[in-house]
Amino acid sequence: MIKAIVGAGGKTSLIKKLAKQYWEQGKKVLICTTTHMYKEADSMVDASAEEIAAELNSKGYAMAGSDKGEKISALPAEVYETVCAQADVVLVEADGSKHKAIKFPAAHEPAVPENADEIIVVCGLHALGQPLAEVTHRPELAAQCLGVSEDTVITAEHIAKLLRKGYLEPLRQRYPQKKVSVYANHNGSLYQRALAALLEAEREFLPKQFAC
Repeated sequence: MIKAIVGAGGKTSLIKKLAKQYWEQGKKVLICTTTHMYKEADSMVDASAEEIAAELNSKGYAMAGSDKGEKISALPAEVYETVCAQADVVLVEADGSKHKAIKFPAAHEPAVPENADEIIVVCGLHALGQPLAEVTHRPELAAQCLGVSEDTVITAEHIAKLLRKGYLEPLRQRYPQKKVSVYANHNGSLYQRALAALLEAEREFLPKQFAC
């Protein structure tokens, strides 16, 4: 099972959460990226497929990538293909967001691996009530999508439309055989939990001015 995690506002946190869940189920979990991830203390840098497979078999977990200074980047294609076959679950960080809460992707994004079974689109509800330019990666694209200025305060309706127009519709068109779902990262408040549930269920709650 290969899951590509895209979007903004909590991709790495979700990957770690899923990795823990699957590892506790006794599954061998590989974490890697098609873009960049910060190195962890146990990250395997420039490791061979054999070394990564050995780590999976001995510990049930491995984070691996190519050396990019403070970060790791994508594994070489042949290494990636080999170790995917050795893992029960592969979690791929497949998008960049510059630590922003929300994002509208450029035409070449996200970098979903062709062998992914599922794509999870992450958004951060901590963007709510904040100026678009301060909490959005590629704010000029987001503002264009929404038809607003970059100093506009982000609402739930804005986030819903950015998810739909930036990720859900194009990804489902591009990858009709892959499952595409939403994960809304929230602060635990009743309001944000309710909003997260609506976003994840893709319930229609957009005012008419945002419908398209």
